[in-house]
Amino acid sequence: MSTVGRVVFASSLLLMFLPATASAEDPWEFRITPYFWFAGIKGDVSTIPGAPVAPVEVSAGDALRDTQAAYMGIFEMKQGKHGGFIDYVYTDVESDTTVVLDPINLTLKSISKSTIASAGYSYEFYNSDRASAGAFLGARYWKVDTYLEFGGGLGLLAGRNIRNTESWVDPMIGINGTSAIGGSNFFVTGILAAGGFGVGSDHFYDASLHVGYQWSKLFGTTLGYRLFDVKYEDGSFLYDVRQQGWLLGISFAF
Repeated sequence: MSTVGRVVFASSLLLMFLPATASAEDPWEFRITPYFWFAGIKGDVSTIPGAPVAPVEVSAGDALRDTQAAYMGIFEMKQGKHGGFIDYVYTDVESDTTVVLDPINLTLKSISKSTIASAGYSYEFYNSDRASAGAFLGARYWKVDTYLEFGGGLGLLAGRNIRNTESWVDPMIGINGTSAIGGSNFFVTGILAAGGFGVGSDHFYDASLHVGYQWSKLFGTTLGYRLFDVKYEDGSFLYDVRQQGWLLGISFAF
């Protein structure tokens, strides 16, 4: 069975074991969590035939120091064990470092803008007074805008600016969990997702870990770290990068 077939089969099994509906007595719960994400990026990008694969690298520290920030927001809804989510991320990372590309001695500056929108269904399979865990499946939409500025060197690429935009959709599966820390209002939460499986991208994974403080039933704050790695290739276009950095968020529950 292919990788995609295994994912579809596993997802089907999960759905078979879920209760058909939530209890009508379970109230709906909603949470909105906007974040600021100071994201670095590292990887390889190529846009057109004849262009060399361009290494792109901006560290998370550089992104934070240069205020190269991204923003993201998560909307979650839940009734009993069943729920859904929408996750939106936009990043704009610019490399101010000149990279020398051998053997034709080209120099390169790069800008990478990405929009990532995810949506899916979630199921909470464990819940206690102090901790909970769940699984989810859904889809992720990617839009990547790359801008490469070549300088120096010889050949057709010298002095050229190249821009390319690509978009695709990936299936996605994952798990999440939250646990209180001791008897305090501090908590830790994490998410691990994977997808692609050759449907859109070759693969991607997305992981984040946060420590937060629940100031009241309605309001909380979090500090954490998120990274994702994705490889997508379509003809002459290659986007093989890892993006990571610190994030700061606030959450509103109602």
